[in-house]
Amino acid sequence: MTHEELLARIDDQEFAYDNLARSLMAVVELHKPEEQEHKQYEKCWNCNLLYPCPTIQAIEKELK
Repeated sequence: MTHEELLARIDDQEFAYDNLARSLMAVVELHKPEEQEHKQYEKCWNCNLLYPCPTIQAIEKELK
């Protein structure tokens, strides 16, 4: 799932609490893929690990 697809998936969910959805969106925005020239892989902008980082992987797992 791409970063944009993940954000769209969160936005489409019918969360009982709008604040929860906004909080989750903020976390996903912080853990976006960093643009890198001449690289074959992407890194997470926030934690500098390979994207998808563990935070994004955990969110994706729970949304499936």
